[in-house]
Amino acid sequence: MDILGANMRLACLLPCLAAVLLSGCITTSMQGYADRDLPARPVKHIATYVIAPTGLATSFQSSIAQEATKRGILADDAYTLLPPTRGYNDAEIRKVLAASDIDAVLIINVGDTGVVKEYAGTFFQAEYSGSTDINGMVTRNGNVSSVALAGSTSGTMTGISSPIHRYSRQTAFKARLVDPATGRSLWVGSGEVSAGGRLFVGNGSSAASSATAIFDDLGAKRII
Repeated sequence: MDILGANMRLACLLPCLAAVLLSGCITTSMQGYADRDLPARPVKHIATYVIAPTGLATSFQSSIAQEATKRGILADDAYTLLPPTRGYNDAEIRKVLAASDIDAVLIINVGDTGVVKEYAGTFFQAEYSGSTDINGMVTRNGNVSSVALAGSTSGTMTGISSPIHRYSRQTAFKARLVDPATGRSLWVGSGEVSAGGRLFVGNGSSAASSATAIFDDLGAKRII
């Protein structure tokens, strides 16, 4: 019975252990460089052009807009200003951006592994029900007693096993902030987001972390 009790306690601890081993997190690293000749005034209105798979591009556009708003900056989707229904020459692009009061164009190129699913073991949970019968006889000889016990136990254990998977994702990005009037790069940067755990590997998590890192660096370089 002691062994069975230990096994049952172990079964109860397994979900907690699995949660620890498969717990999620996000780590972001990036490096950015600003041009020596910065704009005379901080950038306040940007157009964002994201090159990425469709779902991820949408998340990046949304995250850039949200992060820009937090910092008092207007952010437009470049495709809204210049719909991809036809080609545009350089003069047309400059005219549209100038008419929209765009201070800079943020170009982001994203490479992504997608969600990687790896087998990490099996979780087994069981329930036991049963009974134990024990009979015995005590023999006393003076101050000494001896006990003889005999018994039997019977029961039923039912359980279910489920595979456990580990989820991970890596998103690398390169970004460039361009002066629309001259075509000059004001800032360039690159970084990587590593995510682990089922709750942290979605498009939104990678995009939000990337956007925060980009704007943090732009702020640190006094471009925004």
